[in-house]
Amino acid sequence: MPALGELCRRSGARSALDLFCGTTRVSQEFKRQGIDVTAVDSARYSEVLAQCYVATDASAVDASELAEALDHLSSLPGVDGYFTDTFCRRSRFFQPHNGMRVDAIRQAIEDDYSESPLRPILLTSLMEAADRVDSTTGVQMAYVKQWAPRSHKDLELRVPELLEGSGTAVLGDANDLAGRLGPFDL
Repeated sequence: MPALGELCRRSGARSALDLFCGTTRVSQEFKRQGIDVTAVDSARYSEVLAQCYVATDASAVDASELAEALDHLSSLPGVDGYFTDTFCRRSRFFQPHNGMRVDAIRQAIEDDYSESPLRPILLTSLMEAADRVDSTTGVQMAYVKQWAPRSHKDLELRVPELLEGSGTAVLGDANDLAGRLGPFDL
């Protein structure tokens, strides 16, 4: 990413389009360079990450409100639901104690924050917390035969490293959107 950030900075670009943004690492690096970024992907997880890291301006987030929301979500007791059944019992991606926390937190985000600008930040915090306690390996997320040591740790929500500046998150097919999103410098 530093090399791409340097190329971005040297180009003098003031706007950038990331058509297949995935985890948004490139979009985030461009935003760090002060570029107005538009991040596009067809995957819902990517849209959430782009809403959090690209579209959210860190200077506009109420830090105390975010901390309060994370404290509330962190205090919830686990609930045995879809995530626990699917990813902890039917497969071995997560320990059930963490799966139950994911179920409870995910539902609370929908119930309490569905219309809040904190929603993508809270969902990103949850995704990243789950990633730190999974028992998988590789890009294909294959679970391992024995529980990974990190899977025994408790799920911990953290504030994502938000960036200042503007950006846009777009959910859609890059082939359909590329010519309609507007002119970009990069």
